[in-house]
Amino acid sequence: MIELPRQAKGERPIYLGDKTTDNLLSILLALAGEVAVLRERLDTVERVAGDETLKARIDAYRPSKEVEKERDVARAQFLDIILRPLKQDYEDLGSKSASKDYDSAIDIVLAAD
Repeated sequence: MIELPRQAKGERPIYLGDKTTDNLLSILLALAGEVAVLRERLDTVERVAGDETLKARIDAYRPSKEVEKERDVARAQFLDIILRPLKQDYEDLGSKSASKDYDSAIDIVLAAD
């Protein structure tokens, strides 16, 4: 499984005017990078194979249940990578909310003394 790097400290900079647009750009760039790598790998396979019979076999291939499970895991990892900006924002909202709740509780306790 791919382990994502730890989340950076502090606020993420906003480059395009708002966080939503920046998140969409991050997702788009992650997808573009993945597509570029896939195209290169597919081109390599086709050049190494060099014959039409392999292309026909690839078109006719039907994965087993085990292969489908492996692909499901890979797909989940891929989605984790490309949706990371949204996940980070969601986690930030939770930590900010927890921090506010904690601060409010402290204020209430101090006010009671």
